Amino acid sequence: MKRPALALAAALLPLAVAGQDTPITPFSKAPDAAPPAPWKVVTLPKLTRHTEFSIVSLDGARVLRLRTDGGYANLLHALGIDPAERSRLRWRWRVDEQPAGADLRTKEGDDMAARVCVLFDLPLSRLSFGERLKVRLGRTLFDPQLPAASICYVWDAKLTAGTWLPNAYTARVQMLVLRSGASADALATWFDETRDLRADFAQAFPTEAEGGYVPPLKAIGVAADGDNTGGRALAYIGDITLDTGTTP
Repeated sequence: MKRPALALAAALLPLAVAGQDTPITPFSKAPDAAPPAPWKVVTLPKLTRHTEFSIVSLDGARVLRLRTDGGYANLLHALGIDPAERSRLRWRWRVDEQPAGADLRTKEGDDMAARVCVLFDLPLSRLSFGERLKVRLGRTLFDPQLPAASICYVWDAKLTAGTWLPNAYTARVQMLVLRSGASADALATWFDETRDLRADFAQAFPTEAEGGYVPPLKAIGVAADGDNTGGRALAYIGDITLDTGTTP
């Protein structure tokens, strides 16, 4: 099913983050099963099935559960962060079930059990004329908040960890496979991740990053989806933090 790679709608509102250890509200602080504000579920009304996001207790911690059965949705947290001050993204995750038939190289197989995405507030002036037209068209057809650059860290069933590839719908979303579920021992196991967003932006968008430029961080998003394959998936994500990168 054709759809924008990241639906944003009205989820992206300015946030005050002064005084917080991390500008991202932790899942573990949720008082009940609903993801804590300002985390917001964003999906497409035309879809009849949506990914379910809920806070559960697992392995002694409160974590986010992502479950889909042929559905699609994003859980977004708006930001307004200078990556020169906070560029180290950390989280932990596990996948218990992969969507059957997923293949990130094709539109028909563009499904995954878990992804963590960073949406950058990239000015259109840094794009080529052709790319500016594509982004403007996408904002007109799908969403006026559609970002001009996003990186999605994905857990895939087939591709080798370390693989970079564009989203099947748009090259304005670059994906990096961090974990591969090809082996059974990768399932139902927690893995810790740490990413340098400045380095990854330079890798994903070398032209836009000329001169060491990295745009502000517009939002963080997490998702699991199975709408293209009709597949089922189950994953869990712990607290996501964004800091200076000075600690190990």
